[in-house]
Amino acid sequence: MTPRIELFTHPVCSGCREALLALSELERAGEIELVLWSLAIPSGRARGAEAGVTSVPTVIVAGETRELATRQTLERLIDELREPRL
Repeated sequence: MTPRIELFTHPVCSGCREALLALSELERAGEIELVLWSLAIPSGRARGAEAGVTSVPTVIVAGETRELATRQTLERLIDELREPRL
C-alpha cells in the first residue's frame, strides 16, 4: 500500500521547495501519494490548524505530524519511506 503524505508549505519557506522536490520525486516513482497544502491559502491554513501544524515544512505520515526543520530530518523521512514494507 502506498503511504499518503500530507506536505504543508508556504511560498516564503526556504526549506519547503527542497521538501516538495524530494517528495514529488517519490510520488513520480509511485512510492508515495503526496497531498500538498499551502498555508498561503485558506484551505491550507484550515487543514494546518486542524492538524496542529505550527511551522513549515511539515508532513503528516500515518497520522503522525513531523516537522522537517533540517535537511537531515527530510533525508531520514525519505529513507523511512523507501524502507521495504512487510
